[in-house]
This record gives sequence, C-alpha cells and structure tokens, in this order.
Amino acid sequence: MDSVDFDVMEEQARAKMPSASFAFCAAGADDEISAVENITAWRNIRLRPRVLNDVETMDTRVALLGHTVPSPILVAPTGRHKLFHAEGERATARGAAAANAAYVMACFSNVMLEDAAAERRAAPQWFQLYYWPNRAEVEALIDRIAAAGFTALVLTVDAPVGGWSPRAARDQHQPSPDVLNINMPGAPMARTAYHPDFAGKVVYPATWRELEWLVKRSPMPVIVKGVLRADDAARCVDCGARAIMVSNHGGRHLDTTVTTAAALGEIAAALAGKAEVYVDGGIRRGTDIFKALALGARAVMIGRPVIWALTLRGADGVAQVLEHLHVELVRAMQLCGTATLKDITPDLVAFSR
Repeated sequence: MDSVDFDVMEEQARAKMPSASFAFCAAGADDEISAVENITAWRNIRLRPRVLNDVETMDTRVALLGHTVPSPILVAPTGRHKLFHAEGERATARGAAAANAAYVMACFSNVMLEDAAAERRAAPQWFQLYYWPNRAEVEALIDRIAAAGFTALVLTVDAPVGGWSPRAARDQHQPSPDVLNINMPGAPMARTAYHPDFAGKVVYPATWRELEWLVKRSPMPVIVKGVLRADDAARCVDCGARAIMVSNHGGRHLDTTVTTAAALGEIAAALAGKAEVYVDGGIRRGTDIFKALALGARAVMIGRPVIWALTLRGADGVAQVLEHLHVELVRAMQLCGTATLKDITPDLVAFSR
C-alpha cells in the first residue's frame, strides 16, 4: 500500500459498503464542519526539520501505561463493525494484533469481548466504556473486561446525548438480529445515535462523581476520552485518570468544536509529567502523526481509515493500514532529523498563518 492507495481507499470502501453503513462511518454532526476541519488542521501545521542528524537507526517504541509497543499508533474505538465486515471486531482485533498495535474495543461492538480478546498477541487491548444508569450492570461488564485480559478502561465523556447527523439520519441502517450491541445489557439490536428516538436524551450520564467511582472500582487504569480543554483534563487526572484522549468524537456529535490539533498542545502542556496524552481525529498521514507527537501526544488513534480497510480486506487490511502509517511516520522522522520519539519536540512544528 502506498499513499495513492490510501487516498482512494475511502471511495473503494464506499463502493463496497451498504449506503447506510457508509453514512454511519462517514457522518459528522450537522454541517460536518468539525469532521472536515479535523483533517485540514493537521495539514495546515508546518514542519521545521532538523538536518545533519544520524537517522540510520530508528526507534519508534513507546510505553503506554507501562506496556511497551513498537509504534505510537493505536486503533481507535469505533462501533458496530459488523456493518462493515462479517467478522466484525474480531477481524479488527486480529488485524491490530498482526501489526502489533494496541486495540481499543468499542462498547458498541458486535462480537463478544472475549472473542476479540482471543485475537490478542503481544500488544495490549483496552476497552471503551460508556457509563449508563444501572451501576450493577456497569460493574458486571467491568469484571468481564478484566477477566478477558483487557488492561485499561476508556471512559467516553463527550456524548451524554447523541449529536445529529442529517447524512446518517437520512440513511438509517435497519436494525437486524445479526448485528447486536452484544456486550451491552440485553444485547439489543444495534442502532445509531442518529435516530429521532434518541434525540436530546441523556443516555450515558457520566459526571465527575461517576469518574471518581470508576477509578476506585476499576481493577484497570482509567483513561478519559473526549476532552478538549486543559482545565477538564487536569480535573480528570485529579480524579485519578491515568491518561487523556484528546478527541471531539471525530466531529460526530458537536459541530464547530475546536479541532483536536488545536486542543492538543495546551492539554499536553498542562498534563506534562502527570498523565499520558493521546489524540484522534482526522489523522491520515505519517506527517500528521509526527505533528501530534511534536505537540505532546504520546500516541495517536486511527478511526475511519481502519473501517475502510476492514471493509475492503478484513483483518489483513487493518494490518496494512497500520503498517502503512508506521512506514510514513518513520520516513517523516528521518526527514525531520529525529531518530527516536523523544527527539520529536514542539520546535519541529509551526502553525501556518
């Protein structure tokens, strides 16, 4: 796979998917401003490379919550993978494992979390959690997650109510007994948040109180996903969170938010030495990953490109996308005079005017 292949992959996946599946994958909220700007924000950052440094031997290893992986590229939590491939998240997990990349399994997955865990190799798996009102059910799920060997919980906090996507609302996928949110209580048929029945309803009522409880209850480190402000990030860490995922949910819920590229630097500076920082949203190139690392991210998460690859080539496609991005990252590092991730510092990037 080269950069040209990568650029055409979305349209190839669109041609293969049912139209409702593509609408769900591609959807941004309202006018889709944030979904588009997430991508352009990374492209608008400029690189200031160093020269005459030795870049013959490269090292992209990074420790994530104490677990060393060969690359700072993770699979972001995205739901309902059976809309894209018959094996669903099991294929995604297998592809991530083949690439030795950490995999974050979504709460709204369509395969049993134990089945995804069975695909694990050396890289860790984390589980993304929404908090819902029945605490006993949340506790039961946490215990299953721990028993299956997942090593972190990722609490998503930026969607107490669903956003609205005209694109996805116009092209709803039909609920099917073959596509279940199988790890949720009652294993309901999978539906999207972009349905009139869910509009404006607080479904996942996590507050600071629930975060504090989850940190105490979880046998695993807790990561908070969906933070765009340094003050919120600092308070999450004060509550016991071990890491922050800077994210605007791929622009899918609240339109016209700041981009993750714009929010990252301030949050990383506020948490320096206190917690790990990861980022997602619009990352499409190795240079985007390099820029994120320069702005203070320890790792990046890849969402929609993994879905495109899953649709086209299953587990092999997922592995190919992750490996392609890693190759691009290494090349960007070499051309910027940085042999290790620690060499990637803020002075290597500049915001275009």
